[in-house]
Amino acid sequence: MSLDVPARLTVTTRLAVAADRAAIAHLLETAGNFNEEEAGVGLELVDIFHGDGPTSGPEGDYPTLVAEIDGQIVGYATIGKTPFTHGTWHLYFIASDVTRRRAGIGRTLCLEIKKFAQQRDGQRLVLETSGRELYGGTRAFYHATGFTEEARIADYYSPGDPVVYFVWRW
Repeated sequence: MSLDVPARLTVTTRLAVAADRAAIAHLLETAGNFNEEEAGVGLELVDIFHGDGPTSGPEGDYPTLVAEIDGQIVGYATIGKTPFTHGTWHLYFIASDVTRRRAGIGRTLCLEIKKFAQQRDGQRLVLETSGRELYGGTRAFYHATGFTEEARIADYYSPGDPVVYFVWRW
């Protein structure tokens, strides 16, 4: 018996440009796990990245990458060097097109983030996410990508909503 499995599409990445803002906004709005306030903060970080101040651009506070398939933006991630640390970077936001999940978009973004941070003396990537059931698939993705759960704080975001910290060391 033969199964029809879709061919793995080629995911490419690049630094985001200002014209990508609408596509990133769409990803945040349709991801299914960001509320309106969180999506707004995600766009604020993208705007800082594209600004002209001292914290903008690839060497600024919030480098942002996009993932594309056939020229269409299907994912994005915003990272940043964690202040007052040696070699620690933080993954602030990552999202992929809900219609293309499990196509390697998130994994490709994570590998590119790792390379980006390593080129700047990065030694680890830290992230935080919710411990609610809604985020179970997200946490499974992080485990599968190489992150290790390091800590939980109960009732962090709200009663019954713990924060879960992950670290990816290399």
